[in-house]
Amino acid sequence: MHTPILPSDSSGWTLVVGIGRGGIIGNRGALPWRVRSDLQRFKRMTMGHCLLMGRKTYDSIGRPLPGRQTIVLSRSVQSNLPQDVAAVSNLNDVASLVQPHRKVMVVGGAEVYRAALSRCDRMWITRICADVEGDTVFPEIDWHDWTLERSQMVEADPQDEWPTEFEEWIRKPAAK
Repeated sequence: MHTPILPSDSSGWTLVVGIGRGGIIGNRGALPWRVRSDLQRFKRMTMGHCLLMGRKTYDSIGRPLPGRQTIVLSRSVQSNLPQDVAAVSNLNDVASLVQPHRKVMVVGGAEVYRAALSRCDRMWITRICADVEGDTVFPEIDWHDWTLERSQMVEADPQDEWPTEFEEWIRKPAAK
C-alpha cells in the first residue's frame, strides 16, 4: 500500500484540476471518468477552504460541498443559489468574501481556470492516465512559468477506472 502525498501549504490561490490525456477536463457538464481515490484526495485537500467555481461547475455538483465555503463566479448574479453560497461577477470581489483562515481553491471549469490562473501561485493537477471523450479542455499554460515540485503515481484501486498521477506545481518567482 502506498502513502498518498498531500500538497504542501500555500498562501495564494491554488488551482485544482483533473486532466485526461489531450487536456480533457469535462464532458457534457460532468467529469468524464470515475476515479474515487482522486475525489477522496480532493476532499482532503480542499476541506476547510473556499472553493471558487463557475456556475456550470456548481450546477454539475448540485450543492455546496460540506466543510467548505463556496463562491460561484458568474456573469450574472445568481438568485437561485442557496443562502450559504456567495456569487460574484468579478474575480476582484472574491477576496472580500473569503472567510478568515480559508484559502481560495479554484476548482473549475475551463473559463474560471483561464480567468483565475494569473492569481494562482500553485496548481494541484491530477493526470488521469487514460484517453477519455470530452468537450471541455484545460486552458493553455506557459509551463516555463511553473516548476514541478513533486509528483506521485497512484495505482487505480478497485473503485477507480484508471490510475492517476498527482502533480504539485509552483509558480516561479517573477523576474526582476
